[in-house]
Amino acid sequence: MRLDGDAQFLLGLAMGLGAGWLLARGARSRADAAEVNSPAGRCGPVHRALCERLHGSAFGPFHGLARRLLPAQDHSYAHTNLPAEFLRALFARLRPAFLVEVGSFKGGSALRIAGAAAAALPAPAPKPCLLCVDTFLGDAAMWLDHNAGWRDWLMLEHGAPRVYWQFLANVEAMSDVILPLPLASMCALRALQRLAAREDIPLADFVYLDSAHEKGETLLEIRQAFRLLRAGGVLLGDDLDWPAVESDLHAFLDEVGPEAVAGCGDELLSGVPGLLFRSAPAPGYWVVDSSPRQWLLRKAPAQGSQAELGALRAALGAEQDGEAPAEYVPLTDADREALALYDEAVALSESGRLREAMAVFKQAAG
Repeated sequence: MRLDGDAQFLLGLAMGLGAGWLLARGARSRADAAEVNSPAGRCGPVHRALCERLHGSAFGPFHGLARRLLPAQDHSYAHTNLPAEFLRALFARLRPAFLVEVGSFKGGSALRIAGAAAAALPAPAPKPCLLCVDTFLGDAAMWLDHNAGWRDWLMLEHGAPRVYWQFLANVEAMSDVILPLPLASMCALRALQRLAAREDIPLADFVYLDSAHEKGETLLEIRQAFRLLRAGGVLLGDDLDWPAVESDLHAFLDEVGPEAVAGCGDELLSGVPGLLFRSAPAPGYWVVDSSPRQWLLRKAPAQGSQAELGALRAALGAEQDGEAPAEYVPLTDADREALALYDEAVALSESGRLREAMAVFKQAAG
């Protein structure tokens, strides 16, 4: 069939539009299928060990992640209080390889910590690992919209926050250092302690606490975080100006005593700009001159790594098993009769009359 000029023009236009649509659709499909650059092969040994022990694979959450699942980067959250200059100065002396942040939210402080840690361990040293612990579900004040607009930070979608995905998007550039752990603080700290006790991972060089701010909760987190530190490791906490935080810090210092923490003469900390020592309450602690102020403890040196791990294993066992039960106290006549039979059976057993002892044991149990 022969087409006239107008028909040929319309056919060519349709074909051109169709090809353009196909090209555009193909571009969108490729974009949808694009994956975040996997950090596998670029991570340090602690990062890989944590992936294997916590995620169950050699790869972290960025591996195979479709970029379309991530929102655009958003660094507008203003509540990141860690001074970058202070971190760089501290890490130049501490040179931490394994770091833990408790309370990461959208990743602002995580990027500062990871950047300073990476700068302190240049190649060919293995890359450090920053494990970011957070439920990524926000806090009560956000859910209650304590101040107008706070609930928006949760990025609610069908009633569930999308904070975790925003965190991944924001820290993607440092995915070879940063590893998220979406878990409650106490669960995460105890899990890490158990991994360290099994020698699957080292004890932490640095822990940053920016999670609980209620009286009693901060004390629980300080105890667990301090236990996770190696000798000479640093525990840093946010919001010293909150009365509940300061009160719990003082309570912890009363518990541990002067031999547990480094004092005002500590050589590593004394040379860090912007770091001041407060002597009361004894044994004292360090304060970062920021707004709001941060608090800092450095774990005193121990006799050796095996002594540290032995103390950690003992503490974990005591928490898991509890204290030894008190002596049994019978409450009823039946209890007292059974206890008398039990004592009789023990005496028979100790005298070698095992057959008779077994019969009396069964009678006591019945």
